[in-house]
Parts: sequence; structure tokens; C-alpha cells
Amino acid sequence: MRLMMILLLLGGLIGCEATAVRSSEEVTTSKKLNPQIASPVQVPVAIYVDKSKPDKQRTVNFYAILEEAAELVGDGLFESSELLSSKSEFQYLLSMSAFSTWNRAWGIWNAELELIVLSRDGRTLFTGTFKSSESGGLYDSDAIYNSLAEAAKESIIGFLNHQGPETIELAVNEYRANPIDKLPVKELLADLPPSGSGSGFFVDEEGMVLTAAHVVADCVHVEMQHKGELMAGEVKHSSQLLDLAVIKTGFANSTYGALSTDTKPVLGKQVFVTGYPLAGILSDYPSLTVGNVSSIGGLKGATGTFQFSAPIQPGNSGGAIVDYKGNVVGLVSSSLNQAMMLEKVGTVSQNVNFGIQPVLIQKFLQHHNVVYQPTKRNNDFEQASADAVEYTVQVLCYK
Repeated sequence: MRLMMILLLLGGLIGCEATAVRSSEEVTTSKKLNPQIASPVQVPVAIYVDKSKPDKQRTVNFYAILEEAAELVGDGLFESSELLSSKSEFQYLLSMSAFSTWNRAWGIWNAELELIVLSRDGRTLFTGTFKSSESGGLYDSDAIYNSLAEAAKESIIGFLNHQGPETIELAVNEYRANPIDKLPVKELLADLPPSGSGSGFFVDEEGMVLTAAHVVADCVHVEMQHKGELMAGEVKHSSQLLDLAVIKTGFANSTYGALSTDTKPVLGKQVFVTGYPLAGILSDYPSLTVGNVSSIGGLKGATGTFQFSAPIQPGNSGGAIVDYKGNVVGLVSSSLNQAMMLEKVGTVSQNVNFGIQPVLIQKFLQHHNVVYQPTKRNNDFEQASADAVEYTVQVLCYK
């Protein structure tokens, strides 16, 4: 009897492996699209997946699966479909939130998805909740994918049928007549809180901000906080390889970070870091920590980065690394992973942080025709730190 119970439990955990659907047509739904609505609908849509609630599915990347399933269905029902970004142009914004639970007794994944559809001028056109299920084991990501695709398709068909063929035709004509007019993303998602933050600094008087690319990766909207004021930003250039990004703010700031003309940092040079660590816990005013350049090589001797000892925390990424005379000698990129160190060598490291060398920053800005000021400043520490506070900004990322 005990052996039988174990076998049944293992069968439930493994389950019958599902095969992921490959097209929107393969997704079966109980609702059918009104035959008077021409498909695909000749308007572009943007899809926003609400990630504000913690992902409780530890076995899979739930939100990535939801985004992929929603894109699959969107591509089949609309002329064009994409995940929402700050540059998206759309007629409808499909905002989705979902969760999925596994029924141990029956080996079934049950999904529940809420769809809110907004027009490009911010009106709520439709709200509905839809459920679906798919057989599969605990670790069967394809079963989760299929159940979410079914719920997404069911919800979108519900929206289109609710609108009806005449209203859909009006929307198509409106888009063809004026395809760009829409509200900013932040206004469409008025209650959207920032999902992450980092630091950055002005590199000119025209409002161009330099930060780390990972700070603004996958953001649908970016804002800067400077001296208590918020300003919208637009990511103009980004390199995941170099971990550098430029944001345009349009804010004229008279004080900016001047890049050192040294191609490499000097070993032992005293430096400080300004930024906004631990957002929501510490002050909304820039903090400053001091240290020195402890190695001219990065992790495992990687070139283009260097090691410094000024203490940093989450939120410091993208901030300027400045010498005591006021020259920007690097940009904060990362810190040594403490959990990894504890697992690998049984201890944690102290202030082992990495920055991007000025030569890479200069080449990145030159490549994108961003004007900056390479210079040799000769300030004292007090003036250098006061200037850094003036040109340092907090970067807020909305996903």
C-alpha cells in the first residue's frame, strides 16, 4: 500500500507532459470570435503583464511564461502585438494579471487571468476575469503555458466580442487616421509603483543622464528623481554588453560629471561614490561613501572594469565613481555576490565592488554622439563631493 501511494504521488508530480501550443490557432477556447469581426484586427496592441505581486511559482519563471503566452495569442488576433515599452504605439493596451495553481489530486494546472483593456487615451474599455486548466505535472512549464494562453485568448475574444464589429471598425479607422496620439505610459498605468531603482549622473548641461544598463532593462517607463523633483526620462541608448545606458531628460542641469581623461583607474587612488542606495529605506537625498581603487582588473581579471572598496548597496548601480579632485573615474556596475561567496568558499567578502572604466564610458558616449566633457578637474574633496550631489540622480524603473 505504501509503495502504491508513493507511485501515485510521483505520478502526480511528474504528470503527463503537455506539448506547448505553437500558434494562436492551436489554442482552444469555449468562446468564439464574432464572425463579423475581421481577424486579425487591423490595429496594434501593447501587452502589459502586472508583476506587482510576488511570483509564487518557484519551479518556473511564471511571469516570463505569461508574457510569452500573451504575445502568442496577441500575434494571432491583432495586426501587431508587443510587450509594452516606453516606445510602444498601440490602439489598445491589454493589461493582464494572473496566477496559476497546481491541483495535486488531479494533476491539473488551473489558471485565472484578469484582463483590463485601456484605450490609447486612457479610457477603460473592458474588465473581465477568465479561468482555464491544463493537465500536467508539478514541473510541467508547458502545461502552465497552455493554460495561460487559453485564458489570455478567452479574455481577448471576450473583449473583442464585447466591443462588437461596429466599435472595432471605428477603432481601426481611428488608428489609420491618427496612429500615434496616446497618453504617456505612466498616465495609463496611474497606480504603477516603481519596481526598482538605481543611480545615475548628468554628463552634460542638456539633461543627458548616464547609468547602468541593467538599471533600466525592460522598463516600460523611466523617471529621474533629482533634489526632490521627478522628471520623465527616455532611454536613448543602451548596451547590455557594456552595462551602460543614456537617458534623455530634457532637464537643463548646470552641474555635470566630468569624465577623467585617464584611460584606466590608478591603483590605490582614493575615490567616493554618490547614489541612492536602499530606496524606500534610506533618505531620498544622495548618500556618499569613500574607498579606493583596489584593483585595475575586474572579476577574474576582466578588462574594462576595475575593483573599488567604497561600500555600495542595492540602488547604487549606475552612480558615478569620483576621485577626490572631482573627476569621474568610473561607473558603479556590480558587487561580488555574497551568497555565492558563502557557498563557494564558506565566507563573505567585504566591499568587493566593480566599476566600468572611463575609457569604455567615453567610447560608448562617442559611438552614440553624446557630447560630454572629458577634463582634469582639480577641486578639493569638499567641492568635488558638493558637485557630485548636484549631478547625481535617482533612476526609477517601472515594469
